[in-house]
Amino acid sequence: MVEPLQLTQFANLPVDLAEACQQAIQATRLAMQAGYRRLLIEIIAPDLKAEVLARPFLELVQPPALVLFSDAGGAALAQREWGLLPDGIQLQSLSPRTQPRPDQSVLLVMPAVYSLDQVERVCQQVSGGDPSGLAQKGWDPKPVILLNPQLQDAATVGVGLAGRRLRQRFLSTFETSYYLRSLVEGALFRAYPDPWSVWQQEEPGLYSLLKTLAAQPTGEEVAELFRSTAAAGWDPWSGLRRFWQSLRR
Repeated sequence: MVEPLQLTQFANLPVDLAEACQQAIQATRLAMQAGYRRLLIEIIAPDLKAEVLARPFLELVQPPALVLFSDAGGAALAQREWGLLPDGIQLQSLSPRTQPRPDQSVLLVMPAVYSLDQVERVCQQVSGGDPSGLAQKGWDPKPVILLNPQLQDAATVGVGLAGRRLRQRFLSTFETSYYLRSLVEGALFRAYPDPWSVWQQEEPGLYSLLKTLAAQPTGEEVAELFRSTAAAGWDPWSGLRRFWQSLRR
């Protein structure tokens, strides 16, 4: 009998957005210590503002660093909200002219699907083309962190099948250091180095671990897991709003 994978570093879901960000920072640092240089962080909750979500993650990009927003409006809003930035950290909007220096780490904040080519070019300049995203012997590239990429809507903007495949190939070069998504029945969670985990909501604010997995499950796999374990008379909607309202505080 195969022993289930264990959660050793992050045994519980976060109670709010602040804790989720701190977990994500800790998990991403562990991944960087392991040699990963392309890191993906996704905290998927309604109405998250880019400038609010991104501010804590400046801890991850040691100066010199470049923080990139998808457009000039987002960058200007972040500049106004954040005020004086730490020395050595530049805040810009992503454009075809964006050119990171070799010594700069990069934080890409909610890059939009229409900027995929620019995002990939920046990542290539910063961390090279190694699909594993690991630092190579004799060359230690700077980290590039992808925060809540908005690349899921490729089919709705005329990108087509080839574009969707390009998106998936590009994202496959990243290690998911942190992932948190609400589900009708609970949540899907991963924090490096722990495995992926599916959680079931038992009552408002109370979640129990349902299963751990070695790789990110598909939506159908998660749905089947909930179907196979659903308790008679259990209301999957109870408490869901409260959980995500707490994440947004």
